[in-house]
Amino acid sequence: MAREIKTVGVIGLGTMGAGIVEVFARGGLTVIGVESTQEYAERGRGILQTSTDRAVARGKLDEAGQAQILGRITITTEYADLAPADLVVEAVPEIMSLKHEVIGKLEDVLGDDAIVATNTSSLSITEIAAPAKVPGRVIGMHFFNPAPILKLVEVITTPLTDSETTETVRALSEGLGKKPVVIGDRAGFVANYLLYGYFVAAMRMYESGHVSREDLDTAVRVGIGLPMGPLTLGDLVGLDVLHHISDVIYGHSRSQHHAPSTMLERMVLAGRLGRKSGQGFYAFAKPGSGQVVDDELTPAGGTGRDVQSVGVIGSGALADELASRFTEGGFEVVQVADASDDLSRLSAVGLVVEAQDEDLDIDVAEELRDVDDLFAELGEVTAPGTILATANTYSAVALASISGRPEDTVVLRVHAPTPNGQVIEAGRTIKTSQETVDTVRAVISAIGAEAVVCKDRTGLVVDALLVTHLNDCVRMLDEGYASAEDIDTALQFGLGYPVGPFAMIDQLGADEVLAVAEELYTGTAGFQSHLAPSPLLVEHVLLEEPFLSGE
Repeated sequence: MAREIKTVGVIGLGTMGAGIVEVFARGGLTVIGVESTQEYAERGRGILQTSTDRAVARGKLDEAGQAQILGRITITTEYADLAPADLVVEAVPEIMSLKHEVIGKLEDVLGDDAIVATNTSSLSITEIAAPAKVPGRVIGMHFFNPAPILKLVEVITTPLTDSETTETVRALSEGLGKKPVVIGDRAGFVANYLLYGYFVAAMRMYESGHVSREDLDTAVRVGIGLPMGPLTLGDLVGLDVLHHISDVIYGHSRSQHHAPSTMLERMVLAGRLGRKSGQGFYAFAKPGSGQVVDDELTPAGGTGRDVQSVGVIGSGALADELASRFTEGGFEVVQVADASDDLSRLSAVGLVVEAQDEDLDIDVAEELRDVDDLFAELGEVTAPGTILATANTYSAVALASISGRPEDTVVLRVHAPTPNGQVIEAGRTIKTSQETVDTVRAVISAIGAEAVVCKDRTGLVVDALLVTHLNDCVRMLDEGYASAEDIDTALQFGLGYPVGPFAMIDQLGADEVLAVAEELYTGTAGFQSHLAPSPLLVEHVLLEEPFLSGE
């Protein structure tokens, strides 16, 4: 049975703590906020005033409602004022000794049945609770920033947390309009654990020169459909925060997948912390500003060659779609049905895209020989400077060698549109010229899509990040840590995903996800064990079973 909570306390009134205060006050509860000094107390009061003023200005709240919310809040510097609280949430900095000190002070003033919750995003709840006189009343209550907007609350239990405490906090969170997920204590919990695996993978791509920062963020925001790219998110959260949590999660998993980025460490040591310092992955107008300004890494943006006509090889759905898009983009289109047609018709076009539907029933080696012959002939019949591209899963390196046009060859991946737009990726080799890259970017832009240019590696950017991330989610489910529904809730309502990862898998098709996962794993010759497809993913494919009921 859940106990009734009428009065709550919050210790620490920084951005997160003040947001939690606002959540409780909006829910009709009496709130007591505690800070260490009067200066910090006034700062917290200012955060609350600014946040509710913003809500009034946007029409989300009227002035009478604002007055009611603020009228429920008392701000003090005295722990003794927390005596009537039924629950207290600590939101002090992520320092274990400080959290132990806070809990010790609370035990001197709270009633015996009051609940003590920690909003830690990285530290062990079990370790935080260990010195408490009544560890059964200590629980994790992890809100996400900004707390008044994001609905996820991770309710984290320890082996000592009693069931009444758990149910009380879960019911309270739900009553506040939040989406609670109840989970056990482990580093990163659900959302951060999964987020940091994806973030580290993205960092490796950027650090290795696989893709530029702008194209990396575009691939995730537009190609996958997430609210923002990983580097933009890192600058928003704070690179020091990311580095700290990454260390904690790696300390738990010891997986290469979570190994902290040396580039991130160097940036933190140099004081490049993101928006709050004015410099991070991007440069900002001033510390604390969200306005990105140009710096030495900002792309210059070349114009490329003038392309008037485009050749499309193939007659399947993808070829027909591209032919239509190129026509709508103002290009003259020459389409040939397959490689047996007269390829000399393509001799005068500026760009040739091979987009034949792949027949999975024919022998792969035979299929590749057909493509070999095709690109060898294209290298002979097309004019010098013609860009040769394939929209299928072939190596740009191989096709560049076969065609004899290494400076003019790329691979393309056409991704389905998301609510944020559509991405077409271009995979380049070490010989692909900058003029070719600039030309391909311009053509992709002309047909209403956004270009992402990267090295020609398995999965390019979108699939390599998305499928690895989805595979991590399946692995967490297989470990029994959280249900598919709770994982979807955590990422949708805590990180702003348009849908949860298991809804994504069911939409994309588990067989398609597995096929890419296997390509990514074999592409590393099995040296990166964390890329191995989850056995549970294989099981769902073989049994043709969706991850979510009712799908």
